[in-house]
Amino acid sequence: MNLAVPKFHLVLAGALLSWFTPGCSLVPPGAPPAVELPGHYATEGPWRPFSAADAARRGAWWHVFADERLEGYLEAVEASNPTLEAAYRRVIEARALTRVDQAQLFPFLGGTGDVNRTRTSGTLANNFAGGRTRTSIRLTLDFAYEADLWGRVRHQARATGLRAGAREGDRLALLLSLQSELALSYYALRAQDAEIALLGRTVALRQRAVDLARARFKGGEAARLEVAQAETELASTEAERIGLERRRAELSHALERLQGRGPGESVLGPMPLEPRETPPAIPESLPGELLQRRPDIVAAAMRVEAANQEIGVARAAWFPRVSLGASGGGQSSAVSLLGAAASQVWAIGPNIDWAVLQGGRIKAGVDAAKARWETSGAEYRATVLQAMVEVEDALSALEVMERQSDALRRTVEAAGRTVDLAQKRYDAGLVSYFEVLDALRSHLRSEQDLTRIQGQRFAAVVILVKALGGGWEP
Repeated sequence: MNLAVPKFHLVLAGALLSWFTPGCSLVPPGAPPAVELPGHYATEGPWRPFSAADAARRGAWWHVFADERLEGYLEAVEASNPTLEAAYRRVIEARALTRVDQAQLFPFLGGTGDVNRTRTSGTLANNFAGGRTRTSIRLTLDFAYEADLWGRVRHQARATGLRAGAREGDRLALLLSLQSELALSYYALRAQDAEIALLGRTVALRQRAVDLARARFKGGEAARLEVAQAETELASTEAERIGLERRRAELSHALERLQGRGPGESVLGPMPLEPRETPPAIPESLPGELLQRRPDIVAAAMRVEAANQEIGVARAAWFPRVSLGASGGGQSSAVSLLGAAASQVWAIGPNIDWAVLQGGRIKAGVDAAKARWETSGAEYRATVLQAMVEVEDALSALEVMERQSDALRRTVEAAGRTVDLAQKRYDAGLVSYFEVLDALRSHLRSEQDLTRIQGQRFAAVVILVKALGGGWEP
């Protein structure tokens, strides 16, 4: 079958020439607003000017904790968390939409075919060949291409691609947030286990105190009041330990949920923080080097550039849209005649669509695009400033809690000496048993505070990692 179209190759050559000839750009020069890092944070500088760095290496930030169990939990978040899976699918959708817009940069070639059997009225005046029935078979190849002279299609494709990149930044920010949440729950659980273990040891000590008080009472060396006081202290400590189990169950369920598991699918045994465990050391000058790769900042910067590209799309509406088109093939009443020279049909020519009078619609569209760009710029600056505050807060918290932890260690040591002195004074008959109980309570509270601050220090490092957008080399 011969479907040659006269001069069709000339139209195709012209379209390809315009395709490879870059159109002018109507995008205003612009970049994400510059944001300078402050002169110093709570740690030593120097600090560098800020810029979003999408290619910066984030790494497996949990390596700084040197905890294989935590590493396994965090990897499970990336593999199985359903919220993260939904974010990933949104990225896939955004990338597909990018390819849709990019496809408009290329010529379109397609085929059409139709078969119609029609009958015209025989009673219409001046109707040539009225009342007859005929069959029409048409088979053509159609070519179309928009000459992107003003960059409308190109800028739209770039904007869509940048927004897809921003979606990926959102996904990475969500991943970091979910993993940080798991790490916070993990260290909260371990601190809870440490406190439960502390209260368990204390219950055992209180039980021995009750047994001793009862023996002294039977021997006539102590009053019934001392027995009641010891029993009250034992029951109170045991109730406090049992109460901590509810919070532990909640933290355990949170760990399972973040890993994409249902409550009770895995059994997490006790894993208390040991007194000798300390959070990772923080190297100097990290924020200036790492803050710029935070995924939410990278996403905000991409949205600024995407909005800038969309200004070019809006401005292109001022100019005519030029399309090149051609169609060629055959039309006949029989399939066998479609290839005959007399059956050939074709059409060729450019199409120009130019909106001259729009009542201000185009200018309003340009103004709206500029407003969106300015809005995204303000959101970008707000994101950067919020990141700075989060880093500063985390560094300040680490510095304060380190000093607080040292003070609490001294408190525990002093409270232990107080318990020894009170017990000796009681054994010598100088004071009542109430003084011993008061010293024991103070010692327990100081040990609990030290255990809690230990967990909070680990949590502060996790928060710093999240604020920086990732970790650092251990």
